[in-house]
Amino acid sequence: MKTTWMFIAGVALCAFAAAAKPQITEKTGVRTLAAVSETATLARGSVFAITGKDLAPVDAAKAEVPYPQDLGGVSVALTTADGSATVQAFVISTAADRIVAIVPSSTPSGDYKVAVTFNGEASDGVAVKVADRNFGLITNTGKPSGMVQARVRPAEGDPVNVTYIAPARAAQTLEMDATGLGPIEGADNELPAEMNMVEGAVLMIGGQEVPVAYLGRNSQRPGYDRLLATLPESGLPAGCAVEFRVRIGEVVSAPATIPTVAGDKTICDHPMGISPSGLEILSGGGSVVLGSFVVTQQSVSMTVEGFSLDTKTENAGGQFTRYDAKALAEWMTQSGTEGFVLNPNGCSIFTALDTSVAIATTALDAGDKLKLTGPDNLNKDVPRDPKTNSYNVTLGSGTGLPSIPGLPSIPGLPGAGSSSAMKKGAFALTGTGGVDVGAFTANQNVSDSIAWTNKDAITAVNRASDLTVTWSGGGADDLVELVGLSRGKAPEDENKTVNRIFICFAPASAAKIVVPSSILKQMPAAENTATPSGDGNVSTLALQQTNSPTAGRFQAPLVAGGQTEPSVFTFVYGFMKMVPYR
Repeated sequence: MKTTWMFIAGVALCAFAAAAKPQITEKTGVRTLAAVSETATLARGSVFAITGKDLAPVDAAKAEVPYPQDLGGVSVALTTADGSATVQAFVISTAADRIVAIVPSSTPSGDYKVAVTFNGEASDGVAVKVADRNFGLITNTGKPSGMVQARVRPAEGDPVNVTYIAPARAAQTLEMDATGLGPIEGADNELPAEMNMVEGAVLMIGGQEVPVAYLGRNSQRPGYDRLLATLPESGLPAGCAVEFRVRIGEVVSAPATIPTVAGDKTICDHPMGISPSGLEILSGGGSVVLGSFVVTQQSVSMTVEGFSLDTKTENAGGQFTRYDAKALAEWMTQSGTEGFVLNPNGCSIFTALDTSVAIATTALDAGDKLKLTGPDNLNKDVPRDPKTNSYNVTLGSGTGLPSIPGLPSIPGLPGAGSSSAMKKGAFALTGTGGVDVGAFTANQNVSDSIAWTNKDAITAVNRASDLTVTWSGGGADDLVELVGLSRGKAPEDENKTVNRIFICFAPASAAKIVVPSSILKQMPAAENTATPSGDGNVSTLALQQTNSPTAGRFQAPLVAGGQTEPSVFTFVYGFMKMVPYR
């Protein structure tokens, strides 16, 4: 009898699982495949992805052309915000956690909710916009600054995918994947005819503009666009992450990157110093280990609900992490590392999501604690968090600060005591080894801190004018970063609240950064009305000093064999203040 009841219960559970309601990931679950800032804006006739759980059968399925509106009991509906009309998308592929589909060109522009129906169960709707155009290149991360999906088109023979170990070269013709150019007259679920949908587009790369030979539908992939362009014969930058954009009239696309080489090199130089063998591993679907550790001093001037605080915190920490190619690209994009390497003398701007997306990585055990030594007999244990395998120690102590409401990745900052561990001199970080990482030593020479000379004079950011930030001091090889954060109504759409960030870099010797008004005009206006509960708007300026990306690099042995890729032990002096954007 017991066995019978267990069998019946098992059947009931299976039936319940099969009938589970599809769930689309909140906020970020519906997005165009184009690498654009407005990911929830779907162009008519473009491809988009839906992520979540229980969206489709566990076994993935891919449709044949012509693509259906129902694939194995899975359909995707776009319903107008007022519920008066519904359009069925064409389904390209399904999996339990991801669906790829096409917005029919006949879909009128406007506000919609996207819902997935699987075996009669419909998900809750997720709000999106449908627009005539939201063009972007398709990258390996699905985000700006990721590596574009591209192929070299030789005069004879088959196209060759561009990768770290098969990079592009000057004067080669490239075919790049894109989507979002807009609607077509024919059926979106069938193979489209070749049609150049844009005249006069240019590829902006290495300070040059080269003409785009073709920008239109991909005749082999419904819903996808493709771009054909020939790289310049001279002046092409070399590296694993060379930045470029596409300009259509006065509209410039979000940045993407591409690996390139010059001369007789066959593998590109990665900005993180990853070895040729490591790049081969990544290109083959494997993973590499990188270590990232930093000693930080952060000064903060903050006002919340009329209460002002000036605090300083000092800490040290980091971790060893295993990445595959996609996870590494995601981390570089989120951490600003790509912008840091690609654009060391300029500014970039992007829109941050309210919801951060976890990166699929594994942190490694390098021992129960590390040892940090430095000037004035500094000698501190840096303990490991056994839950995360991360290492952290506070070098100063004091009262705490709340985190900044409404903005991602801005942790609470404790106040520092009267003493300072961060000062000019030689620092060392050592580990005796753990389960995954063996014994290692990393060294770093910390410079004197810069002084933000016009900090008090900046009482507001006038978005209509250039902003100049000045400083003095810093080491000969140091870099300075200016980060602006503003949360409020998007200048281009007052009905939308966004978190927008600009990042500018310059060598410390430049002693100033000028942020052009063209960047600042894209920032939301904000008067710092934020409260500890997260309501209202907030805006800040942060000036940070660090050293050359090649300084402080080290490698550590891996217990399983081999060693980490070049890892980094660095320092950061940071200064942040709350300031309105007007």
